[in-house]
Amino acid sequence: MFDFPEVEHKKFNKNFLKTVIFQINFEEYIDLTEKSLKIGKLFKDNFPRYSSGKGKGFEILLNNENANFQQIDNGHNINMKSENGQRIININEKSLSFTVGGSSYISFDNLLNDINNIISFLVLCEIDSIQRLAIRKINIVEFKNNENPSDILKFLLNPILINHIDEFPNNPYINHSIQSINYKKNDDYLNIKYGLNFPPQLNSEIGQLIIDIDLFKQEKIDVSSIISNSKLINSEIFNIFNWIVNENAKKILDGQN
Repeated sequence: MFDFPEVEHKKFNKNFLKTVIFQINFEEYIDLTEKSLKIGKLFKDNFPRYSSGKGKGFEILLNNENANFQQIDNGHNINMKSENGQRIININEKSLSFTVGGSSYISFDNLLNDINNIISFLVLCEIDSIQRLAIRKINIVEFKNNENPSDILKFLLNPILINHIDEFPNNPYINHSIQSINYKKNDDYLNIKYGLNFPPQLNSEIGQLIIDIDLFKQEKIDVSSIISNSKLINSEIFNIFNWIVNENAKKILDGQN
């Protein structure tokens, strides 16, 4: 898709994943109200924690330079969770998102049963095609803040990506360094973010290395082609991740360190 070096897909013994998101957008608005109970029944085995109802939002009304907030109806929403809350399906009238916590993620093949149920949901709602298909994988490696950030980058990432940080004076004191790359190739889009983050909510002793890969197709896709396109996207994300990290990181993922 984007000509990253193609490698044989493998399953590592470990992963750095924080979140995996599978997302589709519908071509037209769908009415969930009448089908909400059937939808809950379709997913109940793996997603027993079910809620359904009208979504609420707010809009701002300006009147003589005064701002007034007014509650508005955001349409019908269905939210379903696994027993442990690590797998979540959220459906509204425009889209569906399937979110998996990294600790529950085994492999993409392990998600296929749930994705097939999503396809059954589309059939139930008489949806023949979608207009957007996306997979996003957010990897986070936490480390102690007493480490030199540039050393962390050098230890885990492709050297091509991190040489720039050595050019900055006093680089051990760098507190945030996130790079963002965006691709567009015909109807395929890719967003990559990588670098260092020091979230204040974690406290000053913890830093994070982030590798965030978001790849999506913005085109009409037949429901029958969702699985094949998803596998293609997932394989390309693996190629990208494999290129971003270096051999040290791969040894850690293989359980060698």
